[in-house]
Amino acid sequence: MAGRITVGLPGHFTPPADRVARTAQRAEAEGYDATWYPCHLMAWHPDSLWTPDLTPIAKVQPNPHAQFDPFQAMAVAGAATTSIKVGVGVTDTLRRHPAMLALSALTAQHFAGGRVILGLGSGERLNVSPYGLEWNRPTARLAEALEVVRLLWRADGPVDFDGDFFRLRDAVLGLDPLDGQEPPIWLAAHGPRMLELVGRQGDGWLPTKSSPEQYADRLAAIRRSAADAGRDPDAITPSMLGYVLCAPDEETLERMCEHPLVRMLCVLLPEGVYRDHGVTPPFTGGSGFHSFIPTTVDRAAALRVVEAIPSRMVRYAAFCGDAAQIADQVRAYADAGLRDIVLWNVTGLADPALTGYSYKVLREVREMLTA
Repeated sequence: MAGRITVGLPGHFTPPADRVARTAQRAEAEGYDATWYPCHLMAWHPDSLWTPDLTPIAKVQPNPHAQFDPFQAMAVAGAATTSIKVGVGVTDTLRRHPAMLALSALTAQHFAGGRVILGLGSGERLNVSPYGLEWNRPTARLAEALEVVRLLWRADGPVDFDGDFFRLRDAVLGLDPLDGQEPPIWLAAHGPRMLELVGRQGDGWLPTKSSPEQYADRLAAIRRSAADAGRDPDAITPSMLGYVLCAPDEETLERMCEHPLVRMLCVLLPEGVYRDHGVTPPFTGGSGFHSFIPTTVDRAAALRVVEAIPSRMVRYAAFCGDAAQIADQVRAYADAGLRDIVLWNVTGLADPALTGYSYKVLREVREMLTA
């Protein structure tokens, strides 16, 4: 297995705002390497399931979509800390013009003393279509946007750019990268075109959880692409974002895997993953990643989706168990080349009473992985 694995976790990204800085400071004090902030106008959970009978969180947070803008949260967290990195995991170039993306990333970088990671993906339909934005060639758009972002970061004066999606004329970005160091760009990639893009243009790879075998195959594709582009494959950081369910025993874990809000997290899984597990996908002709709009789903329809997702899909999508079990599961990916992990704790969705226990488990996992 490779050496030390760096470990990140989600920052605080919902009201109240004063917890953003405090949570980042606590993560830094506990030795975590990074804190990450999602970029969602709309969360994965339908409002019809966000009810007190399914989660007590609904009593204090009226809807699942109440999330801060990640770049502002990153600036706050970065300004309140001294060593921990802050990242957006991830945003897209369907909603954000690359010029504004370049400025937002540099602004957060200046507030954070340089400790910013810009995480980008091709986008999810739920954050795009409901807002009147066009879902059109997202991967090609992302590739071109990366050129624009770096062009503006490196420009010394006005620049022009002629692309299929973006056109710049005498455009400037007066704010320079802090100390001349551009924020690293990590890409959320799973399919062949996105993996190739990571190799050509990415500084890091931030997929969601797959199998260790799939992870190794995809990382090999990234490294081939990097070598073909004349880049050092080892300069690209192989990471992964994985949900985590912390449970003291198997009976508790199975109960947690059956929880509707936890099973609903699996709507983003590709159709092929369901079929590989002998499960009929809950959506016809694709994954929820490209077709699921939570605000259009009433409770009956949402529960039908939940029933179509067996608990074994949760075990595929999440790291599960006690500290030793979770650490062993992560090490299987380290053997496949992983060097960084983002542990996205969803234990509280399944059993709020285990929230405190889950933080203790994560600290133990971090200690095991970073020894």
